[in-house]
This record gives sequence, structure tokens and C-alpha cells, in this order.
Amino acid sequence: MGRLEGKAALVSGGTNGIGKEIVRHFAAQGARVSFCGRDRQAGRAVEAEMAKDGLTVSFTPCDVTDEEGVSKWVDKAAAAFGEIHVVVANAGAARLKPWPRETTDVFDGGIQLNLNGTMYLCRAAWPHLIRSGGGSVVAISSLSAWMAVGCNQLESMEGRQPSLSYQASKAAVEGLVVHLAGRGGEHNIRVNAIRPGRILTRRWEELLGEEGMWWPHYRQVQLIKRHGRSEDVAHGAVFLASDESSFITGTFLDVNGGAAVKL
Repeated sequence: MGRLEGKAALVSGGTNGIGKEIVRHFAAQGARVSFCGRDRQAGRAVEAEMAKDGLTVSFTPCDVTDEEGVSKWVDKAAAAFGEIHVVVANAGAARLKPWPRETTDVFDGGIQLNLNGTMYLCRAAWPHLIRSGGGSVVAISSLSAWMAVGCNQLESMEGRQPSLSYQASKAAVEGLVVHLAGRGGEHNIRVNAIRPGRILTRRWEELLGEEGMWWPHYRQVQLIKRHGRSEDVAHGAVFLASDESSFITGTFLDVNGGAAVKL
């Protein structure tokens, strides 16, 4: 029996990278999974790929910045499954616009996607989690939520760093987690976050190679000297979604090779 047997799960941003790997691991552990994404073609391709591997998952096209669309997706999944037990708020994106040249429009877009999209999903799923007798919400944060980048670090990161909107939105997601953990306890709803560091997804590796995406910097600050992979985050998500973590809420699971300790 899988670690998520009998659970019905929602995963936002499940068409690639970390989200896709979470979808795969959840389904492999016995969960019924509905995932969303903006790219309809990519979503159908994930469905087909999972089916080829013997896993059944369901895709719904949805942009998490569309509050009404998120509610429709959640209600559709709840009707199909009869209940919702797990929510993974993964959809998001990092921008690299340097301070102070990030425009207000770009800043607002980052907040809308990373923070508001997480909130829309949690709010839409909340009544379903209560009706199911509780469950687990897992938000995907980032080491960037609290990691400052000074001039020395910026040099080792080849002059590029996550944008203000990305860092601010991920820090706000962690505040959201704390708030919802407080509200969820009485309903047996656990709310936690995973804080990935540098995760070399297959997409980034194809674009930049193993040395790209700040590896010279992270090779120095990580205690574990290997690339972080999407499956590392997925393993953490399975744990936080499972009954193994039934007495854990309001916490942040660092998945960053020890970078958080050294930084």
C-alpha cells in the first residue's frame, strides 16, 4: 500500500519541473491526483506520460492568477473525487529583473502569481478540507524567502539574482503558511511549506547545463555537494502530505543541501 493510498490531492503548476515530479510521486504512492497548469498541451502530455508509466492523473487547464478559474478547478476535482485531503500550492515563477529596475507591473505580476495564486487555491480548497475531516496543505516556498544577496554573493552568482517580487512573494507565502496553520488546527488541517534551494530541473539543465543556474555559488554554500533535483522536493511533499507528518504544522522543510545552515 502506498503512503498516500486513499487520499485525493490537488497540485497546482504540475506540468513541468517540481510540480510534475510531485504529481508523479503522489500518484505512485496511491493518491488520486488532479493537477493544473496554464499550458494545455503540456498538461495532456503529462497525463499521457503518466498513463504510459501505469499512473492515472487528471489535468485541468487553469491559471492560478484567475480566482474564479481556481475555484472551478477545485470544485470540479472535489466533485470527481468526493473529497479533498491534500493541496500542494506549487505554481509560481522566478524573475531575474534587478533592483531597482523591476517595473511595478512586473512586481505586481510576481506577487499575483506566487502569493495570490497560493492564497486563491488554499481559500478555494479550505471548505473541502474541512468536510473531509482535515488534511494537509503544502506550499512551495524558496530559500529566497529569507536569503539576502550582497555584492560578494552577486559576483559569485554571475550578476543575477531572484527579483524583489520573487523574494517578497515567497516570504509572504511563508507568512500565509503560519496564518493558515493557526486557523487550520481546530479542523485538523496541517499547513506546512517546503523551502527548496537550487533545484536543477531537467528544463533548466537542458537550457543551461549542469554548471548553469548559479552552480558555482551553490557548490560553495551547500553542505551536500550535489545538484538538487525535483524528486528531492517531491519526497518532502509526500512526507508532508502523508499521515507520517500528522503532528507537524506551521513548519518549513529546507530542501537545499544544507545551504540554509551555511548561509
